[in-house]
Amino acid sequence: MTSEVAAPDRAAGPKVFSATDLLAAALGYAAAGMAVLPLYTPRPDGNCNCHDGADCGSPGKHPRLRHGLRDASCRPELIRAWWRRWPNANVGLVTGTTLDVCDVDNGSALHAVLDVLDMIRPPGPLIRTGAGWHLWYASGGLPSRVALLPGVDWRGRGGLVVAPPSLHATGRRYVFQQPWRPDIALPVCPPPLRKLVLPPPPPPPRDAATIADLDRYTQAALAGELDRIRRAPRPVIRDGRRVTGGGRNDALNRAAFRLGQLAALGGVDDAAVRRQLTDAALDTGLGRTEVQRTIASGWRAGLRHPRPRPRR
Repeated sequence: MTSEVAAPDRAAGPKVFSATDLLAAALGYAAAGMAVLPLYTPRPDGNCNCHDGADCGSPGKHPRLRHGLRDASCRPELIRAWWRRWPNANVGLVTGTTLDVCDVDNGSALHAVLDVLDMIRPPGPLIRTGAGWHLWYASGGLPSRVALLPGVDWRGRGGLVVAPPSLHATGRRYVFQQPWRPDIALPVCPPPLRKLVLPPPPPPPRDAATIADLDRYTQAALAGELDRIRRAPRPVIRDGRRVTGGGRNDALNRAAFRLGQLAALGGVDDAAVRRQLTDAALDTGLGRTEVQRTIASGWRAGLRHPRPRPRR
């Protein structure tokens, strides 16, 4: 296959979007069965308008709602109420039920995806983000997964994407460069791409029974910690200042510490566990920089104080 990629069509000039467009877009997505939620918005300087401001690691990409993805909805009356309260809110879509998204960071990553698909253009809707692209597919029961290829993630079950005409931190709007029509079914994820999302399982270790027991215990511990993170109270902000700290960061620190204690004894997929901690914390509205710093601190402390698993 040739390595040339056909450049997506570009509009003749920039379009000015209004808050009405954001609400209309949110209602259109919801009518097509995509659960919607309002997100924070980047300021003109590129910083987020959440309370973390310049310290936010995901400006304009995380939920305004208390329970994050769990509060997403397709109900028109609720969506209208959200955008009356936050008329400039970015539009977020939950993935894994109706929609899955191949999230491509840059041109090189797009080349790699198209090479895997053996095509010049992807099928279906193509969204231009701040510096990359989103390829929309029908949900196929796939999990969310990072780094399928360099610069390529998959947003499946439990995932979140920003949708047009939301504002990117670069000052650009998310726009469709290949259109989306709700009356036309989204394309199914092609088998070569699906194989990247669901690679074949590795061969079982010699002591498979022991590892399986440890993994089950770790999974139960992880599920409990993720639930505590999502249920932790948010801080109270008055006059632009935090008057109570909330428990989200504390819950995240304790979770990282406890799971780091288990990881110190082996049998734990460190990257997978830390990734799930990150996703849960981002869903609560914490900034990515704060989340990564908190997890790293708690994890290091946990490694220094190993906690044995209970015997069967």
